[in-house]
Amino acid sequence: MIIIDGVEMIDVREAAELMHRTPETIRRWAWTHRVDAVKHGNKLLFRRDDLLRLGRSEEAPATRSLAEWAEIVRAGQTRAVTGGSSRDLVLEDRRGREESAAGAGR
Repeated sequence: MIIIDGVEMIDVREAAELMHRTPETIRRWAWTHRVDAVKHGNKLLFRRDDLLRLGRSEEAPATRSLAEWAEIVRAGQTRAVTGGSSRDLVLEDRRGREESAAGAGR
């Protein structure tokens, strides 16, 4: 941490730890102006308060119980069985082609 003009500044590594992200993600945020950054020598620095504000503004991912995940998986498997996936459409198309080829060869 560095104090510049009374403002607490942190480098990329510290910002990554604070935000639970990779340093590359933090750099990308700076490059895309998602968060302001300043160069101090060869370091990229961020206002700690800006990062905390950004963290609060991002919506936390929904947490699910194991039972809820199992239900999601079961629903996905059911959908595949009823022909709702692209995989099923491809397999159905292949079967149709194979039957056509077998019928043409008689």
